[in-house]
Amino acid sequence: MTDTDQAIQVLISAVTHPINMDTKLMIIYVVILIIIAAVIAGAFNLARRSSAGKRISSKKDAPEKIRTSHEQAPPASSIQAHGTAENQEWLKQRWKMAQEHQKSGDRSIFPDWYFDRITDKQKKWLENSGIQADEALTKGQASDLIDLDHPPSEQQLEILRFFRIPLPEDLGHTRALHEISLLFKDSDKRKAWQQRPCSPLQKEKARFFGIELPENITFSQAEKLIFQHVSLLEERNDPRIDEWDSVENLMYQLSDEEVLKEVFSIKQPDLSLTIAALEALKNEGRTFQESEDNIELVVTRLLQLKPGLKR
Repeated sequence: MTDTDQAIQVLISAVTHPINMDTKLMIIYVVILIIIAAVIAGAFNLARRSSAGKRISSKKDAPEKIRTSHEQAPPASSIQAHGTAENQEWLKQRWKMAQEHQKSGDRSIFPDWYFDRITDKQKKWLENSGIQADEALTKGQASDLIDLDHPPSEQQLEILRFFRIPLPEDLGHTRALHEISLLFKDSDKRKAWQQRPCSPLQKEKARFFGIELPENITFSQAEKLIFQHVSLLEERNDPRIDEWDSVENLMYQLSDEEVLKEVFSIKQPDLSLTIAALEALKNEGRTFQESEDNIELVVTRLLQLKPGLKR
């Protein structure tokens, strides 16, 4: 019998027994207080059970980390469905290294998120690309597969060339990122990259905008100096800002080796020669933007300035 049931029986007894009115009122008052206390206690217990249930549910719904056994082999079925044979073998070695680093707690190359469970978006991308999305894949492994055949960025290539790292013909974004991570584990190499000399592109950009670079200036220092100068020119709507955009867009078009070889039969021109061609056409009344839209004309002028470009 609950406290509430007992209180109700006392209330009934008080009402039916022949006792004076004051005593009855006192008993009724006490019983009502007991009933109210019991109701409040019951509501509190119900809320506590509900909160505990939500905590259990939230734990079940929370993103799950994959703690794969360190003896477990990487999901080879996903590797075999993607990339060249050389890249497949390389990826097996990378994933083996990831397992070893996970076991040792080393996060210098593989951050914590690398070992999270694969996302639905990644799984869908892999499946749409004809790659088996193995349930054992981690978020990092899925990212490796997605970027395996994507070309490396220009900055990645610049870093690898700076340290004279051999570039395989089928080098992709994933492998380039891995090599760079290995390089930058060495603090001396990180420092060497940060203090590398000013690049030819920076020198040409500084010349174009009339910026005088101090001798022995580092890449980072030149980057900061050029940025500050160009920002001021942008505030003044200097026409050279748009002209430089045309230079960069044109250099991008002229960086496609296949197009240069199959369409124009020329070697890739350097930046200074390309700017010289644009400035020559500007002297004839064509803006940089007009020349950018007529790449055939630019190629013709490049060959006039340097016939040796012809293949």
